[in-house]
Formats: sequence, structure tokens, C-alpha cells
Amino acid sequence: MADLWYYAEGGQRRGPFSISELLPLLASIADPRRVLVWRHGFENWKPAGEVHEIAQQLLQSPPPSPALPPVEVIREAAAPAEGAASFKNVQPEMTGISGWLGLLAFGQMIGIVRLVVNTAQYVQSISSETWAQFSSVFWGEIAMNAALIGLAIWTAVLLFMHSRRFPAFFIVQMICAVLMPLIDLVWVASIFSVGLNRPFGDFFTIEPLQVARMVVGAISAAIWITYVLRSRRVAHTFTE
Repeated sequence: MADLWYYAEGGQRRGPFSISELLPLLASIADPRRVLVWRHGFENWKPAGEVHEIAQQLLQSPPPSPALPPVEVIREAAAPAEGAASFKNVQPEMTGISGWLGLLAFGQMIGIVRLVVNTAQYVQSISSETWAQFSSVFWGEIAMNAALIGLAIWTAVLLFMHSRRFPAFFIVQMICAVLMPLIDLVWVASIFSVGLNRPFGDFFTIEPLQVARMVVGAISAAIWITYVLRSRRVAHTFTE
């Protein structure tokens, strides 16, 4: 990936730009060699005249032709090299699938694999007699798991496409994952209650381990949803 450049003008950071975009902008400034520039790998901002790949091309590049029709442009003075201290702690915006977003992406892919494996193992564990007697229960559970797998796969596609729709789909996926165990319990209890002509409460039972898993899932979902909504990296990555 080509380096992305930033430059300081009027006390403000401008960018990111490719070097081919940066050079005409610098050439339009009265003293471009004194303008502060920065790219990944620099410890601090540097005057453009001290950066070899910029200084060499600035000397070769002719001044840009004036635009037609002429437009009056008012520019603040570019920050001189003496003002470098004020930009020492300025860093470009975080983008890309790395950091906590990289961990989220890894968890997304592992989650899809786990859903597929767990669904396959569950189907294989059903005996033919049980399937014949309560096929509607199992078809309903398979359909719910297939829908969740499809949603997770599409969310992963949006993630790696850097689509602006990813945050919304991710939030929906997390909410569905939290509610799915409860919906499954209601579905199974309802079918058994009707099929066996017994009270719904006889089948709607939640074990302490199931409660603990749902609580952990809800906490995890709340943490990741909050991250997706508030993260600057997420906001600057999903823009397509």
C-alpha cells in the first residue's frame, strides 16, 4: 500500500494524500520547503525540504497553472519549521482492520466456524426415531441456526469490504446471537407442549448454566456494540 502523507497548514493537519496528490498542493504554497509533512514511519513532523522524496520532486515540478476561470483563494500561512513542536503529538486518524477491530474480525470468523460445527454436530446427534416424531422442532432449530450463520457470513463480507453498513449488521447479529437461545427454548417448549398435550411450563426450563451463558453473551455483546458505536477506527474504516 502506498504511503499516505499529511501536511500542516494554518495550524491544521491536512490529509491523507498520496505523494502524487501532495506535491501539487505543496507547490501551490509560497515556500513549500518549510511546510511540515508526516507519514507513517516518521517519529516527528519534518520540513518538506528535509524529506528526500518530496524535496527532489519539488525542485523538478513546475509551478501549477492557474485555474480557469480564476478563483480567488484565501490561504492561511503554512506553519514554518519553527512551529514543529506544536505538531509533535499530532497523529493521523486510525483506519484499517487492526487493533481491537482486528480482534473483532478474528472473533467474527471463529464465530462462523463454531456456528457451522455446532449445528452439524447437533443434527448428527438426533436419532432417526426422535427426528421422525418431532421433525418440526428440529427443522425450526436448523432454520434459525442457518439464518444466524447467513447473517454472520454477510456481516463478515461487509467487514472486509469496509462497508458503511457493517456496524448496523454487526449490531443486529450480536442482538440475534444473545436472543437465539431464549427463542430456541420457547420454540422447543411450544412444539412439545402442543405435540404431547402438556403444559408449556413443563418444557420451558432454563438451567443455571444456560442462564450464565446468556448473561456472558449479553455482556460481551454490549461491550462490542459499544466499541463499534464509539470507536474512531470503526468510524474512519467503514466508509465505502
